[in-house]
Amino acid sequence: MKKIINLLLFTAAIFMVSCGDEASIPQYYNLKIALNPEEALVGSKLSKLKLVATNDNGTSQEFTLSGDTTINLLQGQYTLVLSGKVTDEAAAYVSGNTETILFANTTSTINLSKIIKSPIIFKSIYTTGGQQGYILDQYFEIVNNSDEVQYLDGLILSAPAGGQTKENAWQANGYPDLYACGQGLVIAFPGSGKEHPLQPGQSIVLANDPINHSTEAKKGNHCPDLSKADWEIYIKNVKGEVDYPTPNVKVIFTNNTRIRAFGIGVNGRSYLIAKCPNGMTPEQFAADPKNIMTMPGTLSKTQYLMIPSKYVLDAVDIWNNKRTNNYGTFLPKDDAQGILASTANAGKCIRRKVTKIVDGRAYYQDTNNSANDFLNNQELTPGQTPTSVDQ
Repeated sequence: MKKIINLLLFTAAIFMVSCGDEASIPQYYNLKIALNPEEALVGSKLSKLKLVATNDNGTSQEFTLSGDTTINLLQGQYTLVLSGKVTDEAAAYVSGNTETILFANTTSTINLSKIIKSPIIFKSIYTTGGQQGYILDQYFEIVNNSDEVQYLDGLILSAPAGGQTKENAWQANGYPDLYACGQGLVIAFPGSGKEHPLQPGQSIVLANDPINHSTEAKKGNHCPDLSKADWEIYIKNVKGEVDYPTPNVKVIFTNNTRIRAFGIGVNGRSYLIAKCPNGMTPEQFAADPKNIMTMPGTLSKTQYLMIPSKYVLDAVDIWNNKRTNNYGTFLPKDDAQGILASTANAGKCIRRKVTKIVDGRAYYQDTNNSANDFLNNQELTPGQTPTSVDQ
């Protein structure tokens, strides 16, 4: 009898040890991720979805998603952060996060929100001239305002006429989300996709004529030195135009061969940076008759290249500073309100506000509202990085 009791005690001890060992073994469970897009995202194609799962010990794992999916994780408490891209909208992203406790197979729903945020934006725009009648010293600064490498390849610049006091012809005839190029040029950066990188915080200067205008102009004391500009807008079909050694952007569309410069706008104009969807080049877009219109409601035969709002990365509306009844060129999601133009012929630019400086790098304000984001009558400092925050 004693032997039987001892055997039972021994068996129980083994069972208890076994149970203790099993309890100490880390357990993995399936976590189904269910995506719940907000109304603005319904019907949108999403891409580059990335899920970061961080447990309560601070350990993170990254997963690539294409939609609802199931992942396998060690038991514990998790913070789930999802980010991604709206495929057919240049500046639209998705974001969502939630928390979950995983001690059994379970499902976690992540609510997705649409965010409009451009990694590439205008840093400064100078089109008001440094002296009366001299318009060749205009320039545009473009900056990578993100923390990842971006690429200039395929970026389109267009200059809608702007300067309106009421709805333009397209807005009045049911095309509020198409932006006509205005008279002149539409230009694009060359490259097949990753030939022209722009590092985080890096900016480039795009000049109509990349020379020292302070010595070329007759009264050039207000004109900038653009001899070190990064890119040139060369219009080869215009009489008297000079092709300087600076790399050229491409002219992909023109509707007025007499205009010698891109985006002339001494008293104000609107400007945008756009990006075609993957698989479409700027040249293909500009050659498609579906993207070209004449002005609705008129007999004009002038053709305009129309940029869809969903292709827009950044838009800036510069309003005539002598008017009080300026009317917006863009949808609010692209640019809610214009910045008043700098004083004409005084050699001043508009410059985007600096929100912070980290290790010498400036970060710029981008709320899709030019009135909030820009300062006018600023000094011309092409290629220079601001050293102070704007209050």
